[in-house]
Amino acid sequence: MFSQLTIITKLWKASIIQAMEYRGSFMFSIVANFFDFIFGLLQYLVFFTAAKSIAGWDSDNMLTLYSVFMFIYSLQFIFLYPNIAALAEMVNTGGLDLLLSKPVDARLFILLRKISLEELGSLCTSIVLFIWLISKGAVLITAQSILLFLISIFSALTIVYSIYITLTALAIMLEKMEDASEFIWSLFSFCRYPTDIYPSKIKFLFFTFFPIAYISTVPAQTLSGLGSAKPVIYGLIISIVSLLISSAIWKKTIKSYTSAGG
Repeated sequence: MFSQLTIITKLWKASIIQAMEYRGSFMFSIVANFFDFIFGLLQYLVFFTAAKSIAGWDSDNMLTLYSVFMFIYSLQFIFLYPNIAALAEMVNTGGLDLLLSKPVDARLFILLRKISLEELGSLCTSIVLFIWLISKGAVLITAQSILLFLISIFSALTIVYSIYITLTALAIMLEKMEDASEFIWSLFSFCRYPTDIYPSKIKFLFFTFFPIAYISTVPAQTLSGLGSAKPVIYGLIISIVSLLISSAIWKKTIKSYTSAGG
């Protein structure tokens, strides 16, 4: 396992070197994503020029949710998204065949072989926003809230990882997955807002069969005093189940895979 992680870090280093070949474009992307974060932040602030709260969430609660959302979003874009975007080419050119012949965890290499640091602007700004919320006392800091927050962040990242495993399996089966990016954008567009704003039936769906509530809403609730331990525990259970199901789909896909040549 250690040797595989060493290889992945070397692949990451290669990705960074490749990105730095065009330093102007690289820096522009980081700055552009910084402003994208700011524009998203302004959108939230505009809401509260007309209302004091939205579905029980005041401005500080919404900013906490936004910082959590952008933190998760930025991490998935840095580590996972570049790999699924390039997966179709990997399958069609026979790169997957070569990888499967190696004594390595193919799933790990397929999902983590490349990184993109363009979202560093959003990632760093989300952390700065979170620190500012802590400094002004807008975030509930207790031993229990911190523990629940860490558990919920782990669950959120596990759910996102499981979604990517499933999309990767579908891309291998179909040998083409151009709509994967659209699905990911749609997924995170729902996560931008608290699930409390949606009708009860949709809210139930987001907590069960399509558990995006655990990606940003539940972690933000743990620090806003709006939730309890129960949804955090449910989120942990669902994240583990999601990982097991996605792993089963992955194993079945690889078992039935017949290479790029058919």
